Amino acid sequence: MNAKSLRAALAAAFVLVTAAALYAVRDNERTLADGRVVLVHLAPVDPRSLMQGDYMALRYAIDNEILRSDGEGHYAHLAVDAEGRASLVGIGDRLPDDPALVAMKLRSRDGRETIGPNAFFFQEGRAGDFSAAQWGEFRVDANGKALLTHLRGEDLVRLGENRR
Repeated sequence: MNAKSLRAALAAAFVLVTAAALYAVRDNERTLADGRVVLVHLAPVDPRSLMQGDYMALRYAIDNEILRSDGEGHYAHLAVDAEGRASLVGIGDRLPDDPALVAMKLRSRDGRETIGPNAFFFQEGRAGDFSAAQWGEFRVDANGKALLTHLRGEDLVRLGENRR
């Protein structure tokens, strides 16, 4: 391959990688802007990592229900109350037919199915702001893609936003 062909191939690869990254960012931004707010009850663990900075390791109460259920599938089907709190209705391979239900794609981690990430990162020294976390706030799109956006306390108020 001559130098001109190599430069053209590298330029094409750069354009493709950049386009893919921009598409992913745009997709996530759309979910954050238009996704439905769903609150999932947490079972928080110790916040701190020397290598990664401050974070709260997360577990979700719904994950325990998923583990105990007999169902298998790629989506957790959730009922959401008027305040946005989710409860597991079932598990399925497809999006639910009932428009009142919200689907969240399941992820496999350590041999278990889960609905969300296992950590929430925050600025160093702010562990106290998040120690009362009881709920994870997700934005969920119509295809079941869920992004964890905030942590909330028992009173459903967002944590860590009123810092001076």
